[in-house]
Amino acid sequence: MSLLLLAVGLTLLSSTQARHWGPQDPNFNETLVGGNWFSAAMASNQPQLMKAAGARRILIHHIQVTPRALRFHLHQRINGVCVPTVMTANKTKKKFQYLLEYIGQNRVFLEKVDPKSYAIICTHHKARGREMVVVTLLSRTPEVSRDTLRMFLSYCRKHGLHEPSVIDLTRTDRCLHARQ
Repeated sequence: MSLLLLAVGLTLLSSTQARHWGPQDPNFNETLVGGNWFSAAMASNQPQLMKAAGARRILIHHIQVTPRALRFHLHQRINGVCVPTVMTANKTKKKFQYLLEYIGQNRVFLEKVDPKSYAIICTHHKARGREMVVVTLLSRTPEVSRDTLRMFLSYCRKHGLHEPSVIDLTRTDRCLHARQ
């Protein structure tokens, strides 16, 4: 019996269900994530859905912060065309957690943030008994520093996502030509 409990415990520790802490400063002002961003990297426990034309390949270029929500201005490649979209993630009672309706219900967590440099957003989507996790690294500049990328990879590993599931978006078409 104790072997079974140990196995369950180890599975939970290594799963993508890791606890979300949000920014280290509990008094972090969420309005600081507002403004222009560049999608720099993504990782997922279902990397096949992150392909260039995948529904989950979302390229955030601006975050608008309101008292009750985060509004993401983004692009998606649909049939080879960069299509602008706006998605709204509404605040929940939990700090740094939001709900977003897109292909079902998504829990969006504002994770690590350096408002002048980078932000990490983690999204959990449940559908048909399966959970998809997508972690996105945003950068204030089109390029991202090696230190920031290493920190992102470390964050992903801690959440059960390893390098084969990470996409470096700085080497792909991020619809930069479509930004206003």
